[in-house]
Amino acid sequence: MDLELQNQMIQLQIESTETERKRISADLHDSIGSQLWAAKLNIAFLGRSLDFSGELKDSYSETMRMLDQSIDSVRRISWELAPEAFHNTGLASSIKEFCTRLDGKGQNVTFEEYGPNVFWKDDRALMVYRIVQELVNNAIRHAQSTNINVKLRWDVRSLQVEVSDDGKGFVLNEKVRSGVGWWNITNRASKIGAKLLVQEDIQKGSAIELTVPLEA
Repeated sequence: MDLELQNQMIQLQIESTETERKRISADLHDSIGSQLWAAKLNIAFLGRSLDFSGELKDSYSETMRMLDQSIDSVRRISWELAPEAFHNTGLASSIKEFCTRLDGKGQNVTFEEYGPNVFWKDDRALMVYRIVQELVNNAIRHAQSTNINVKLRWDVRSLQVEVSDDGKGFVLNEKVRSGVGWWNITNRASKIGAKLLVQEDIQKGSAIELTVPLEA
C-alpha cells in the first residue's frame, strides 16, 4: 500500500509538472512572443520611414538583432517546455529536434539512433524525453561540456538511451542524489520501470545509460 501510494504521488507530481510546463509555454508563446514580434514590426516600420545613418543606423541594426535573438529564445524555451509536435513526431524525432536546437549554441550536441526505429509517443515516451532533456541540460549547466552525445538503441524488448559528455565528470554523491534534477530523473525512471546506470570507468566526462523495457 505504501508503494502504491508513493507511485500515485509521483504520477500526480509528474502530471502537475507537465500541466504547468504547458501553461508557461503557452504564456511565453502567446504573450511575450507576440509582444516581441509586435515590437519588431514597429521598429521595422521606423526603419522604413526614417533615414537612419551613422550611430542611429548601427543602433537600429543592433536592436533588430537583439529582438530576433529574443524571439528565437522564446520559441526555443517554449518548445522545450512543451514540444507541441511530440505526439505527432514521436520520441526519437523529438529528441533529435531537441539536440539540433541546442547544437552550436556554445557546445556540440549530436544525436545517433540504432536499430529498428519505433514510433513511440505515449506518456511513458514523454517521460523518457524529459529524462534525456534533464541529462543534457545538466551536462551543459553543471559539467561545462563542449561535446554532448545522445544515443538511442532499439531492440525488440527494450530501448537503451545513453547521454555522454566530455565535461568535468559526474559523481553520484549525496548532494547530487538530494537535488531536484536527479530526483526527477530517478522518479520518472522508476515510474516507467527503467534502469539507470552511471558509468564510472571512463577517463573523462560522464556517461549515463537508461534502459527502458518496451511493452508489446
